[in-house]
Amino acid sequence: MKLYQYILSGAMSMGLLFSSCSDWLDVTPVDTRTTENFYTTPSQMEQALIGVYNGLLPLSTYALLMSEVRSDNTWCGELSTAQRDYMDISSFNPNISTIATVRDAWNDLFEIVSRANLFLSKVDGVNYTIEGIKEQQIGEARFLRALAYFDLVRYYGRVPLTLVPQTMSEAMSTPQSEAVEIYEKVIIPDLEYAVGSLTEEPKDYLGRKSASGRATLTAAKALLGRVYLTMAGFPLYDETKKELARELLEEVIDYADATGKFWAKNASEWQRMWINENDNKYHIFEIQYIVAKDYGNPMVFHSVPRLPSKYVTLEMSGNSIACAKGLDNLLKEEQDEEGHFLDVRCLATIDTTKFVNDDNPNSVTKYAGEDFFIKFLEHKMKREALGYDDINAQIVDRTYFPLNFPLIRLEDVMLMYAEIVGPTSKGVDMVDRIRRRAGIPVLTNAEKEPAAFRECVDKERRRELACEGIRWHDLVRHNNLQAVRDKFQEYAVDANGNVIRPTLLLYIRQIKDGTYLYPIPDSQMKVKEGLYVQNEAYR
Repeated sequence: MKLYQYILSGAMSMGLLFSSCSDWLDVTPVDTRTTENFYTTPSQMEQALIGVYNGLLPLSTYALLMSEVRSDNTWCGELSTAQRDYMDISSFNPNISTIATVRDAWNDLFEIVSRANLFLSKVDGVNYTIEGIKEQQIGEARFLRALAYFDLVRYYGRVPLTLVPQTMSEAMSTPQSEAVEIYEKVIIPDLEYAVGSLTEEPKDYLGRKSASGRATLTAAKALLGRVYLTMAGFPLYDETKKELARELLEEVIDYADATGKFWAKNASEWQRMWINENDNKYHIFEIQYIVAKDYGNPMVFHSVPRLPSKYVTLEMSGNSIACAKGLDNLLKEEQDEEGHFLDVRCLATIDTTKFVNDDNPNSVTKYAGEDFFIKFLEHKMKREALGYDDINAQIVDRTYFPLNFPLIRLEDVMLMYAEIVGPTSKGVDMVDRIRRRAGIPVLTNAEKEPAAFRECVDKERRRELACEGIRWHDLVRHNNLQAVRDKFQEYAVDANGNVIRPTLLLYIRQIKDGTYLYPIPDSQMKVKEGLYVQNEAYR
């Protein structure tokens, strides 16, 4: 059973306890007496904890718009007269501090922090009768707080550090902290606590096996490993963290190998991983979605263009978020003599065909645009081809798509590990396992040379983790914004090197060193003059 099948009721009960953070990072109770009366039993604390998990729901949208769209994985065309957040983000428009996506991501991530802080401030006053449940719940809350702060630091850099509930006046006197301080004072300690208190089989407050979707020991180790690897790269370059990352990631891999968890055994199983009936079978940690108003995966609607009804009846966003040439060519790189793509991930990740809509022969239309991402779109033809019933009638509106969104996958862990250890026997094995399952050749001897191996790992991460919000953070970690400049250059000129899209040359100039961060939202900058300092690229 998915966690959010009872988050629905949990969220409704929590609705009176959390105010909106749309205007400020401080999220104070609407009625202090109500919250004091509420946080008194293990059952109520579990409802409060589920309210923290509920804060994850919008994060898939930011993985798409603030990571994939910003990277060299996507091509969004040129700016039009109509303002679109994803276009401003893709083109590195320097004036994005006022756009909704940048503002909402800040607010939603601090909403998770505030809910976790409130939970943690109350939990010590509650008497738990079953051993270990309190420590587990604290570990879950701290895992979620670390997850939120990790994204805040990666997106915005210097952000306010708060570990307890704050009044409005307290929040208005809390300045930004340096990124390294956020890592050392909250992200790492929270995840270390989670590693020490979580198990592989979370329990509910009565000691019974919990519903799927709760944080586990493996999830905490994997996230802490990712944190350490991030700190070892740009901009902190803390090399001491690389060995710590290796140890944790190796523990995750060894556990997966010993138990058979988190791994799709073959290509067919990998394809079915992206069908909602298989949620909670493969990913280490995933955001839980269901077919219900405002509880579906919000990024699906935004990730595809308007499509004929042969795909889905619902009119999709029409966003021009296409697969960029570099990734497109990479997915299509291996072909047989007849031109069929050998990499099973190609047609499971992007749509390369132009289907004619034959639902109504008197109204024939077809999609004629560029290859677009379908990994998370459970359209009619995809489900039918994989042997699943049509769910089209259940998708009432844009908020109903039920496929979970992975925040941590074993393949990500394997490739991070390979990046760290290089072309050792185990490092090569990590890459070869993924390639072999996908149906493409294993690494050659030449590709096992250190420099070539690093490039192969990077390519494999692009292919395997496309559309999952990973690519931008990889580029930043490697200080490789040049890859995005190269993408625009490729579209700006024709085969003879003649400039055919001069606007794209402007986009290239807008990619400055400091644009690895987003601006502090304008709404936050205006709350109290002088409290925050805007990130350098946006001053």
